[in-house]
Amino acid sequence: MADRPLRVCLVSPVPPPYGGIGHWTQMVLRHSEKHGDLEMSVINTAPRWRAVHDLAKWKRVTGGGLQLLRDVARFISLMIRRKPDVVHLTTSGQLAVVRDIWILRIARLFKVPAVYHIRFGRVPEIAGEGTWEWRMMRRAMAMAHTVIPLDSATEDAIRKYAPKVRVLRIPNCIDPSELPAPREPTGEGTAMYLGWVIPTKGVGELVEAWTRLKPKGWRLMVAGPGDAAYKEELLKTHRPERLEFTGELGHEEAMKLLAGADLFVLPSYTEGFPNVILEAMVLGRPIVATTVGAIPEMISDGCGILISPKNVEELTDALSRALSDGALRAGLGVCARARALEEFSIEAVFARYKALWKSCSAKSN
Repeated sequence: MADRPLRVCLVSPVPPPYGGIGHWTQMVLRHSEKHGDLEMSVINTAPRWRAVHDLAKWKRVTGGGLQLLRDVARFISLMIRRKPDVVHLTTSGQLAVVRDIWILRIARLFKVPAVYHIRFGRVPEIAGEGTWEWRMMRRAMAMAHTVIPLDSATEDAIRKYAPKVRVLRIPNCIDPSELPAPREPTGEGTAMYLGWVIPTKGVGELVEAWTRLKPKGWRLMVAGPGDAAYKEELLKTHRPERLEFTGELGHEEAMKLLAGADLFVLPSYTEGFPNVILEAMVLGRPIVATTVGAIPEMISDGCGILISPKNVEELTDALSRALSDGALRAGLGVCARARALEEFSIEAVFARYKALWKSCSAKSN
């Protein structure tokens, strides 16, 4: 292997549809092109059989089962044709853990070490409750060389409930060169949400809080894909003023809108280490977000306003503070940008991935 590049297989989604993990995959692939000693391949696990906001269980089981067979077949084919030196598997949990177990078993059969990258923030809850999902995850983690959590709470839960697992916490990353320059606020104020327009992202609470406030001189932009019936239900239930649903946007267009927003809001029920928070930080946008996943570690200490998930009162109060205080917004944005550039740049984080891949491969050989 000394006379050829290190072969790394990413088992991870690639857009479309657009999502945080998919964007991470694209970013890692682009940055790897700067490293001549790496040869990357991808098994694309993006769901093609349903809309991401369609959570009907029967569709997830039947469609997911068919996709599992497809992904596993492609993975086996890659193992036979061009066996990698290390596998890097990302997971969003739930039923995807079944696929993860198959991928990790096959990697072990071919004697290829695997990195298991946990990309969601519910691990402390499911581990504490001992759910079926956690029991399946323990089986998956036991087959991995190293497990990567994104936040300290997930790391602590794994160490407590699966103490034999090798854990290495690595934060998410951002490539500032991909983003437009931050823009100064002009004219009407814009508060922005960017993500899937689904209940678990806290969109309902956001629309309710906005309706309560009715802030003068401000509009709320809700950007991202979602079910038309759900949007109609929100409008009919709350009758908000100055609210715009943009629908799904390309990443470049979404970043231009975010760069011009005066406030970014992410009231999710659960997150891992959300890319959109990193993007808002690099763009110097003040942030209101929930205390889930790695978000408290990202925007604490003056880099954002933290609220409890599913709490309309706290969200309303936080929005009121941020919308009424320009100096507060400016200070939050400056702090957030400085932290993102210092701690979460793609160069720093990718170097840690690369070191881990090399250590896995060296141990295997």
